[in-house]
Amino acid sequence: MLRALQPIWTEKPETASRVRGRIEAVLSYAAARNWRQGENPARWRGHLDHLLPRRSKVATVENHAALPWQQMASFMTALRATSATAARALEFAILTACRSGEVFGARWSEIDMEAAVWTVPARPYEGGP
Repeated sequence: MLRALQPIWTEKPETASRVRGRIEAVLSYAAARNWRQGENPARWRGHLDHLLPRRSKVATVENHAALPWQQMASFMTALRATSATAARALEFAILTACRSGEVFGARWSEIDMEAAVWTVPARPYEGGP
């Protein structure tokens, strides 16, 4: 695990954390199926947390700057003047206050245009951990 994670742990902490989590999930699944025995080498608590620095120590989280609310009307006007699909997706995300993964995963069958209702099915968010 260390050979796989150390090269990217400080350079790409988000990617490294996701890789570690996915490896942990795969190995846990294999253990549940009795395809492997023993401790999960990708486990964070009580194992890798003693060998690798916490993500908060490696890189500080920098949030994207927010658009001042006073500029929202002009931004939406400019966004609506763009015909790109990405512009429609962004507008939809803004108007529904949902995550980008939910927008990208939306299906037309979930949207009732007459009632102006989007019924989001009870499925797990697939954008990440």
